[in-house]
Amino acid sequence: MKPHLIGLTGGIGSGKSTVATMFSGFGVPVLDLDQVGRRLATTDDECLSQLVAAFGKRILQADGSLDRKALAMHCFSDADETARLNAIMHPLIWCQEEQWLNQQQSDYVIIEASVLLESGGAKRMNAVIVLLADESIRLQRVLARGHQSELEFRSILARQCDDSMRMQMADYIIENNGSLEQLRQHVLTLQGSL
Repeated sequence: MKPHLIGLTGGIGSGKSTVATMFSGFGVPVLDLDQVGRRLATTDDECLSQLVAAFGKRILQADGSLDRKALAMHCFSDADETARLNAIMHPLIWCQEEQWLNQQQSDYVIIEASVLLESGGAKRMNAVIVLLADESIRLQRVLARGHQSELEFRSILARQCDDSMRMQMADYIIENNGSLEQLRQHVLTLQGSL
């Protein structure tokens, strides 16, 4: 019997990865679909050839590998191009998810994804956990990581659904405006009720 699927999502900087790590520390299997997508796009020849067929060689670096920034710049400023990218990536990601699920023995697993709600992925879940945090706190966290600028943060924020939609679709909500220890207590409590 397959485990129950618990979706974990939230906006950029809300703390998804931190919460996923905490669940993992409690022995719950976790699959990060964003990581799966990145791996597929950079190491899977079939995936890369589909991306090149759809978007052209402008998304490649000089050595023939994927230029993720070029792909993001091309797709994420245009809703139609984003939809085209998703039509390629989502079925490949879901196939990997299915293979991973077939290997799990746990009662439930955590499926972490930044666009779980936007992609329609919540329909595959038995329950959805949503992380919420104030935008100013989320921006501070993203800037502290050093990988993205405020402009990139705002661009990603604009493509993600807002918190009111997240709250409507959530089975469980974790507010993450406090300390790491407060967050850990939220996850510990929730882990006991899933």
